Amino acid sequence: MRQTNLTLIVLLLFVSCKTDKASVLYSSNKDDIKAENLISPKEAFDLLKNSEQYIAIHVSKSGAFKNEHIPEAINIWRQDYGSDISIPYGGLIPSKEKLQNLLQKIGFLNGKTLLLYDIKANVDALRFAWVLSLYGFNDYKIINGGLAYWKLSGLPITDNDSDKPISTNFTLIDYFDNSIIASFEEVKNAIQDTNTILIDTREDYENKGEPFVKNNEVYSYKPGAFNRGSIPTAIHLNWSTFADLKGDHRIKSEEDLRYDLKRNGINPNKNIILYCQSGSRTSHTYYVLKNVLGYENVKNYDGSWIEWSYNWSLDNNLPLLQKCNDERFQNVYDSLQLSLNR
Repeated sequence: MRQTNLTLIVLLLFVSCKTDKASVLYSSNKDDIKAENLISPKEAFDLLKNSEQYIAIHVSKSGAFKNEHIPEAINIWRQDYGSDISIPYGGLIPSKEKLQNLLQKIGFLNGKTLLLYDIKANVDALRFAWVLSLYGFNDYKIINGGLAYWKLSGLPITDNDSDKPISTNFTLIDYFDNSIIASFEEVKNAIQDTNTILIDTREDYENKGEPFVKNNEVYSYKPGAFNRGSIPTAIHLNWSTFADLKGDHRIKSEEDLRYDLKRNGINPNKNIILYCQSGSRTSHTYYVLKNVLGYENVKNYDGSWIEWSYNWSLDNNLPLLQKCNDERFQNVYDSLQLSLNR
């Protein structure tokens, strides 16, 4: 009897230890989110105040920049680091020469560091960061939470014009990181590849292929694309799932991040390819998966839905999924149009 009880106690202790080990506890505190080049607004403020080697880069439209920005920040926007190649669709990466000219224009020199931020949880700042990394440029840091968390931290903002930077002759190294960018052919093959997960980081209505309203006009799909819908087999995970957009705009806690990934069946051991409209929103998801959570095999499909739908327009045999059927689409479209005309 005594031996039986002893065996039972040992078994219970073993099960208890095994359960504790299996159910890893992740931090629910956003302060514990770490990445090599992720810094807080306070850290960024101290760097800018104490050294001229740091350049604050505000990634937004000029109107938002003029309204408020970090003192002495330099404003850039998508056209500054977007495609300069003549093709039938836009939204792609720039050439090395165009990116190099931008870095020269903003006064970058070796030894300096860019501090990147924007006004919407760094979704645009991280697109610029991803483009920089693609060409082997890693002299940048991300201000977690962007301008929203900067202001919540009680740090100064201004609407004054910044001094125009002195141009330099900086040159990029001869490098292009193919390991972080996915091609159209890779995405096409991924549909049939059980070892690869496609993730659609767009809004719900984009993923479903539903009409929507913008600037008092009903659209069948976002301008720039050539049809509505999504790439078959893709898991839908809105990029903003990883950001506290209703709060301080910081990256969410690891507990929340891991929960959302597990709930959506996203396995870190698989190859992962991300897409959105034009490879911008994906950059936020890419950064969190790669830099914060340590996922090894993650790529950004730069052409994204714009390229996919364009290629579909040339070849209707290309797989294209429309979760919103024609009848429902028309009903939603008519309903939205009616509400605008009231």
